[in-house]
Amino acid sequence: MRTLLLALLGILAAAPGWAAGLHHDLTVTLDPAARRLEVEDRLRLPAGTHRLLLAPGLTVGEALLDGKSVTVRGNALPVTVPKGGGELRLRYAGTLPPLTPESRGGGGGAEGAYLPAGTGWIPTPESGAEAPPSWRLSVRVPAPFVAVATGRLVEETRDGAGYAATFAEDRSVEEPSLFAGAWQVTERMHNGLRLRTYFHPEQAALADEYLDLSARTIDAQAARIGAYPFAGFAILSAPLPVGLGFPGLTYIGRQVMPLPFIRAQSLPHEILHNWWGNGVRVGGDGNWPGNWSEGLTTFMADYAAAEARGEDAARAMRLDWLRDYAALPAERDSALTDFRAKVHDAAQIVGYGKAAMLFHMLRAEIGADAFDAGIRRFWEDKRFQDAGWDDLRRAFEAGSGRDLKAFFEQWLTRVGAPTLELAEAKADGDGVALTLRQGEPAYGLTVPVEVRTAAGTERHTIRLDGRETTVTIPIAAPPRALAVDPGFALFRRLAPGEAPPTLRDVTLDHAATTVIATADDPAAEAAHALAERLADGKPRIAAADRADPTAPLAVIGTAGEVDRLLARLGLPAVPDSLKGRGTARVWTARTPQGRPLLAVAADDAAALQALLRPLPHYGRQSWLVFEGARAVDRGVWPAGDSPLRVSFE
Repeated sequence: MRTLLLALLGILAAAPGWAAGLHHDLTVTLDPAARRLEVEDRLRLPAGTHRLLLAPGLTVGEALLDGKSVTVRGNALPVTVPKGGGELRLRYAGTLPPLTPESRGGGGGAEGAYLPAGTGWIPTPESGAEAPPSWRLSVRVPAPFVAVATGRLVEETRDGAGYAATFAEDRSVEEPSLFAGAWQVTERMHNGLRLRTYFHPEQAALADEYLDLSARTIDAQAARIGAYPFAGFAILSAPLPVGLGFPGLTYIGRQVMPLPFIRAQSLPHEILHNWWGNGVRVGGDGNWPGNWSEGLTTFMADYAAAEARGEDAARAMRLDWLRDYAALPAERDSALTDFRAKVHDAAQIVGYGKAAMLFHMLRAEIGADAFDAGIRRFWEDKRFQDAGWDDLRRAFEAGSGRDLKAFFEQWLTRVGAPTLELAEAKADGDGVALTLRQGEPAYGLTVPVEVRTAAGTERHTIRLDGRETTVTIPIAAPPRALAVDPGFALFRRLAPGEAPPTLRDVTLDHAATTVIATADDPAAEAAHALAERLADGKPRIAAADRADPTAPLAVIGTAGEVDRLLARLGLPAVPDSLKGRGTARVWTARTPQGRPLLAVAADDAAALQALLRPLPHYGRQSWLVFEGARAVDRGVWPAGDSPLRVSFE
């Protein structure tokens, strides 16, 4: 969930301004409630011409290069450093923006301060960096605040007036990020690592569980990859509705901290990013650009947790990724080499789900031992360096002894996914003869096939490199049924019947029309706001008679008006299983013309308003029942008959 950090990778692109040797020595006085920031920075700069930038709102009071005054032009400091390097001493101060849910560039307020790397709160070269700097940061905040920064905690003191601490990073990781809050700090030392929670008082009871999970996760991943790369790990309770990862810490929204999925999925994901994304940076200059870290982290954290729960959970996660992709309109699809960060749901479907499936298929292709050997090789070769997809390929080639260029190229550079067709299947003596086809362009696929026989289920694989192949699978007993890829092990377009409608079939499609079905002004206002929240983009709101009959349709409003509108348009009504339940019902269906339909029927304006925060997070569901803001029931409609299955009985 490192959304902000990854979005800043474009800012931190290569340029000669930050050669090896750049170092910040920062002394910071921060008053979050007053939103006041004062900084002294002693920069060690390499020889050359530099143009340093500070964020708007910060004013330079003093700028001296080796004791001589430097001209400041607004928020820019042009500096020419002589051979051998020099020291630039800066004093600057300013008022931070208010800390709000939109504070991507940082801010302060009564609940604390948030100053992420790359946003100009410390001087940053205009063109980015070849390598991030080393740094030392001493910070003081008034009571009741506590401050924490990325990097190693060197020392800290607390007195009645406030809190002071020093943090340092000697390696090439990234600029410092600085946070402050009225937190209670709980610490545990684990195998030489400093594990901490910075929690608000109502979360104090969660600290031990979070620390236990952090220790277990770090140990498990270190055994698989290599030693944990930082001095410790901290979990910060954020006043913002975010989930962000930084080197050695994660910043998670205060309201969601108690939720089980944060501990089960989000926290392990963020811990693993300390290897992938922080320990090895996304970059490299190979033939295949793009951000590999989210897919690898999703595979090794989220998907690994599903596998630990059992094959049913793992299969369900793979199917979720494929259903997400089935809902993605073709015009919003993209190649993995184009993925940089999760800026919207469409990007996440490709950069997280498709990329995680790539690693799942790669492990099946080369074997688990070779896959793990490749992971260890990648870490050993690239830690604290930039790395790209080419570097990953080379590591897996070394681990497996195989040429994997064709495998990576087809999944990274092509937009789209293969389609499979079971053209024919019949019992043939002591085997089953089948013909398998795929669309254009043809992929190189190792296709799983299951045959249910009188003696049990047999599992086989078929190699499909062209448009079509016909093979006979030997079996030990008379066949009863056959299924192609029943476990959804391949990244592919789902066949008809495998992808029942979900909310994302409508919310991802920019062509979808939303109709507001209510005569009540407060309810209409809430329905419009909900339409804005649900759409992965700008919603197209229109009257029912102006809706595009060929595009997906959303109907949002109060229950009676929604029922009447659906009946008038000849569209599917609320399912019997949802009637009269909760304060709001949400369901999907297909119109008689086959287009996706999403209906939201609430009891009143308050019930619609209650859906604003939770409903956008349920895009994979086919139906939900809400009591206020709580989803009390939900599910996915049953899949239909798949053309990739055949019965011999």
